[in-house]
Amino acid sequence: MNKTTSSLRFQPLRSLIESRRWLVILAVAGTLLRFALIVQTLHNGRFYDEIDYDHIGVSVLQGHGFMDHTIGISEPDHYTAFRAPAQPVLIALVYRVTGRQPVFVEVFQALLLAALPFLCSGIGRILGLSPLAANIGATLAAFHPVLDYASSTLYPTALTTVALTFGIWACWESIQRNRASWAIGAGIALGIAGAATTTFAPIPFLAAVIVAFRRRMKLAILIALFGLAPVLTWMVRNKIVLHDFTVATNGGYNLKLGANDDATPRSGNWITLYPPWELGEIKADQLLRDQAVAWIHAHPARYAELTVLRALAVFDSVGKPRTQGLNSGRLAQIAGWALLPVVLLGVAGLILRWRHPVAWLTAAALGLVILSSALTLAKPRFRLPIDPLLCVFAMSTVVSIRRPQAGTK
Repeated sequence: MNKTTSSLRFQPLRSLIESRRWLVILAVAGTLLRFALIVQTLHNGRFYDEIDYDHIGVSVLQGHGFMDHTIGISEPDHYTAFRAPAQPVLIALVYRVTGRQPVFVEVFQALLLAALPFLCSGIGRILGLSPLAANIGATLAAFHPVLDYASSTLYPTALTTVALTFGIWACWESIQRNRASWAIGAGIALGIAGAATTTFAPIPFLAAVIVAFRRRMKLAILIALFGLAPVLTWMVRNKIVLHDFTVATNGGYNLKLGANDDATPRSGNWITLYPPWELGEIKADQLLRDQAVAWIHAHPARYAELTVLRALAVFDSVGKPRTQGLNSGRLAQIAGWALLPVVLLGVAGLILRWRHPVAWLTAAALGLVILSSALTLAKPRFRLPIDPLLCVFAMSTVVSIRRPQAGTK
């Protein structure tokens, strides 16, 4: 069989993958896969963090605001800032429709991730990829095994991922079209990402700087204004009810987890802390921060070593989960290791496409994850919101390797 005949045989498949129909197939198939994971984990126990999100969501639904009694503070009017606000708000909105049924939050998240194939394909085209390469990148994102599993939990991963991906796409559209509406949409999306996962709270500001660098000052101001509004509102709320202008009351807690005699690059939740919650969230967090800083001053070389190793651990998708289950099985480990070349190729793509604003935006988001993980603790799920973008940049690397001049738009 000659090369021409072989090419003709695969032409229908190639035409399908290049088409928009393929993206619809990905959205449907990916959603069905996530539904299957939801059914598979339906009777699994909840992680401790998920219980927190559920309780705070119920409190918001009942009109009591962001209150939680699960972390050990018994005051009846205990307001909390330990968890970022966007996920409890999402849970409250879903519960308002369905009642207190966490499975429907997971269903909503599974549907929300169906937007990724379209977003990733669009970003691939922005980078100059062919329809085939862009849609293959979208395929990698649609069937990302760890991200799909995360949607079957109450973690804010799905919300953060879609908001961040859309926000970066909208930033580019605002630059290209010079339209205020796109800048406002980008700011709102990035603001939601920062309000869902506080690691990304600075991303609207960084995006505004990048857009300003492209000589779109008005658009940059809009992105910063709408993007920082949610987290600033949250901080004002914390000043009013907790008397501290803070983004979260878990900074000292996380730093202490990563700065003690038992800390390792993968210790994470294997270390058990007993914060003095009777002092209140603010004072307890400050005390843990002071203890962690004192340990760092006493062990600077060890902390520097942990910082470097945790920064590298960001690219590991396997981790060392303490809670056993579907997330820790052999299949999960295989899937996690299979992601390593995709992630590394994605990082290579960021380097190869360093002149492109989408690469700057993605690198800024990844840099925030690396910095936060290096200083405190590293877990695979921290990087997940950036993985769909890394899938696209991985395809950009593959194209560049095959055709050195490809994608140098």
